[in-house]
Amino acid sequence: MPLLCISLFALLLLPLSLSCGSKRPPEEVSNDYMVIVQTDLKNTRENITALLHNSPCPSLRHNLRRCTSDTEKIVSNLHNLTCRMKSLRLPNTDRLAMSVLNSIRCPCLERPTKEPNLKMKTKKTKNLCKAKEILSNMTECYEMLNTVLNDNIDGHLRSNSSTL
Repeated sequence: MPLLCISLFALLLLPLSLSCGSKRPPEEVSNDYMVIVQTDLKNTRENITALLHNSPCPSLRHNLRRCTSDTEKIVSNLHNLTCRMKSLRLPNTDRLAMSVLNSIRCPCLERPTKEPNLKMKTKKTKNLCKAKEILSNMTECYEMLNTVLNDNIDGHLRSNSSTL
């Protein structure tokens, strides 16, 4: 009985422990994208595409969350995507993951390391395919963040010019 209570209590606290305390303004995240992250994202995509070199990617069973026009959710989704990509343990994605996490200022929770797997080549290809899908979603999120922020700035400028 006490074990059940502890398990339920842990499940209640889990969402609190998974949330990040950093509330970096989306505008700053967008600026970091333009200066640093965009280049790392492009280089990582090119690197993974070259490694996959004509290897077909199987359809993946899990769907990644799509970005919405809510800037706070976009930053949260970028964090989630980055942590998922980091959990794939591909050295090709380390630099990008660090760039995004430093930009968001929110680390991923560390998970215990797994034992080496004998099916390494198949798993590596599958992980590269997952990383490629994550990169695509990350690009979409950053583009949406920039569009939403630019629309907000344009709307603000138009409303100020009409009052003059």
